[in-house]
Amino acid sequence: MRARKMIIALAGAAICVAMAVAAFSATGNGEGQSMRAVAGTCDYSCLTGFMDQYLSALVAHDPGKLPAAADVKFTENTIPLKLGDALWGTISGMGTYKIYFADPESGQVGTEATIRENGTPAILVVRLKVVNRKITEVETIVRRGAQPAQDLEKFGHPNPVWTTPVTAAERTPRQDMIKDTNQYFEGIVHLSGDMVPFDPKCNRILDGVQDTNNPGYNEGWGHGTFNPAAMSCRDNMNTKIWAYIKSVNPRRILIVDERMGIAFGFFMFNHPGTVKYADVPGVGRIPMPPSALRPFSVEVAEFFKIENNKIRQVEGVQLALPYKSPTGWGK
Repeated sequence: MRARKMIIALAGAAICVAMAVAAFSATGNGEGQSMRAVAGTCDYSCLTGFMDQYLSALVAHDPGKLPAAADVKFTENTIPLKLGDALWGTISGMGTYKIYFADPESGQVGTEATIRENGTPAILVVRLKVVNRKITEVETIVRRGAQPAQDLEKFGHPNPVWTTPVTAAERTPRQDMIKDTNQYFEGIVHLSGDMVPFDPKCNRILDGVQDTNNPGYNEGWGHGTFNPAAMSCRDNMNTKIWAYIKSVNPRRILIVDERMGIAFGFFMFNHPGTVKYADVPGVGRIPMPPSALRPFSVEVAEFFKIENNKIRQVEGVQLALPYKSPTGWGK
């Protein structure tokens, strides 16, 4: 009797499979491709679409509009919160500056954008992770204070290097992009721009300010004509002024956008406050600014344009925190 029931069950299963195949074939190319897309991974446009949905829901103050997983993890400025808390209640609109980067291999997408919070300009960085068409992780930094966002918007639009895909000839392998990004932080810790694969045209923008190749800006070193902001990325790092940064840890490189040549992550800069001077080659011993003479950490959401294995552009925002604060995400 059991054998007969098994035969009947197998026959039924075969009929179901046949019906499913027939139904799939009958959908034609359009719907068939759509079904395959739903079943497969989230490609580049899919991921950026999720970011569009996130920002739209954020401005609407309605996390219920999101396809979020039941156990979605959300942080704002390293603090784990409930999705719908903090900026979700205070955002009043988007600003005029926005950059996207996406990584179908890791299922992650990010943005740096200006916003308005109760009418005040701010910079927002968002990282989303998407699994099975559900948002499972939301990591955000809100750089409050109007000036950085206003400075970023003064550029009018992102530098074209961020919005121009790299050509096949300029494309850098994924693992090399990660290595090049990590080498940037090795250069900071070891006080050597020469060990970093900088493109000669490299520039850096932090908190809306270009702090390389910009003689009109001085970070307050106050030592005669010495102005590291007037220097190239390489020469700036070679001044050794970053000696007060004793470690960059953890380093979380989370998005590798091979199409655009962008590597993005969150990086914790740790300053013990014990380094009082920088020994600048050719200049001499320069006192550290007062802001460096205290223990604190800075989480930097930073992204790098990499072409031909060279760092072409750097941009990001900084969040000052108590010394060796946790990231909210582990290592």
